[in-house]
Amino acid sequence: MWGYAIPPDADPIRWFKLLLLREEDLTAELRGSEFLLRARKVLRESQKTATDLIADYLGALWKHILDTIHKARGKSVIDAMTFHVVITVPAIWKDYARQGMEKAARKSGIRDPRLAGPTTLTFAPEPEAAALASLCESGRSINVGDVFVICDAGGGTVDLISYEVGNIDPIELHEAVMGTGGLCGGIFIDEAFESMCKSRLGRRWNKLSQNGIKEIMKDEWEYAIKPQFKLDNSMTKKYIVAVPAEAFEGSDLNDDSRNPIIKAGRIHFERLTQKLTLFRDLDLLISRFPSSDIQKAFTSAFSGIESLVDGQISKIEENQLSVKVRTAYLMETENKAHSAKGIILVGGLGSSPYLYEHLKRRYGGKKIDVLQSTGIRPRTSICRGAIYKGFLDGPSVESGDKQTLKLASPVSVVSTIARLSLGVICGLPFKEGIHAEIDRYWDEDRGRWCADNQMIWYLRKGDDVSKMKPIQEGFSELFSEKNFYASQVKKIYQCEHDDPPSRRTASVTMLCSIKYIFDIPYNSLEDFTGANGKRLKKLSYKIEMIPSGASNEFSMLHRGKKLWSHNAGIDFQ
Repeated sequence: MWGYAIPPDADPIRWFKLLLLREEDLTAELRGSEFLLRARKVLRESQKTATDLIADYLGALWKHILDTIHKARGKSVIDAMTFHVVITVPAIWKDYARQGMEKAARKSGIRDPRLAGPTTLTFAPEPEAAALASLCESGRSINVGDVFVICDAGGGTVDLISYEVGNIDPIELHEAVMGTGGLCGGIFIDEAFESMCKSRLGRRWNKLSQNGIKEIMKDEWEYAIKPQFKLDNSMTKKYIVAVPAEAFEGSDLNDDSRNPIIKAGRIHFERLTQKLTLFRDLDLLISRFPSSDIQKAFTSAFSGIESLVDGQISKIEENQLSVKVRTAYLMETENKAHSAKGIILVGGLGSSPYLYEHLKRRYGGKKIDVLQSTGIRPRTSICRGAIYKGFLDGPSVESGDKQTLKLASPVSVVSTIARLSLGVICGLPFKEGIHAEIDRYWDEDRGRWCADNQMIWYLRKGDDVSKMKPIQEGFSELFSEKNFYASQVKKIYQCEHDDPPSRRTASVTMLCSIKYIFDIPYNSLEDFTGANGKRLKKLSYKIEMIPSGASNEFSMLHRGKKLWSHNAGIDFQ
């Protein structure tokens, strides 16, 4: 069962997507998060991996999608169409997590063979998709050099990316500074509220069934209080949470021994705890009033979001870029678009009026506006942006006369900032004073001293990388007939330091290994005579990397021919 078919009294699996991240990539606080602990418990009990659970969910969702499309267009029409699927992923995800999602998509049946042709699959960073949707709407007044800050606050992660406009028609966006992200999304606010209710109810909470807990967390919190809460309407407003009667079996329905009080089986969360003088200056009023009980649930997550936004704004200022944004949505009563310095809020949590109010107070003094769409547009911006990614990255379309048609998009991201350094280990001619003595060795075949354990970085952290423009590095290896194997393995290494080392150190770790097969006989390789007169063969090849935004795609080239996935596999560590 999945979705709305799950009975109200069941305890469904939630937030298992976060389990694709390794524990070392989570903070100690998040590793102990109740949501993640619950998800891990389900993994153990079901004897499944996070990839398995995601595959089960995607499979059910994919079946629902196909059934819905068949109803609307007819099965015969759909069977004649090829599919291109775009899956959005958090920007902070590393390649191993993205590969886990890809494995889940394959296992779910999304890429099962179809008579119309193969189904293609691409990935898009969630804030990039949000930017594509937010910046291509009508009524925009965009200038070359404007910088847009996208704050994608979702359920689990919050991602920030800033883009600079490089061209107008069509709109071309360049990532202005390196994007950042963190695990401080809406589920951690939910967890804090649940903890508050547990603390107030005490042993009465343990009497609640799963259906009772759902009534509080879904009906009372997620659908009512959380989406409407903000400080300026909570100065005198009470937020009353109805608690199912089962929690009070054998106990009084009233408890005013401490705040928040319980009256008639309801928790009364209040803004004011004492009578104070009201001031016209909202900021002064807020600073003088005691904290709301509800407000405490947002504190930790909002602190994390503030830290991310502060870091992004600081980087932009360091690069001497002016922070400019456009409204993600223009109200119908407005006559024209207007430009202002600010931040665009998107995502589920990005639609929170309290988050808007909170960031506006924090950055208003810096003359940075915070802009938020109305209605469901913040929540749907990533899905709408994924459609643009489908047109940008999908296969070409052919007309009736077989002429290839290019599907143009009004907006695209043309370059990104490298978030880590990528390279390979190799041996180089030894140079005194440059290479460490410990790395020196004698190469008998080439007849020279070489330095082992050296790093060749073909992408460095912070580099401005043109998307879809391949980055290549050439390599060669010598073989005798006895030690030549058509199946080879090349390892790709990564470093997250700002200044990667010239030789492998503890900061350099393996990202993935590329397994490839050369469909060529040994005798066809280039002849090479070693310094010792030994007759060998030389294998020359290139490693190519295409930065696609959500991941780095690797391939191997030999004599100008690319080795595709059927003979080149990538395993992430």
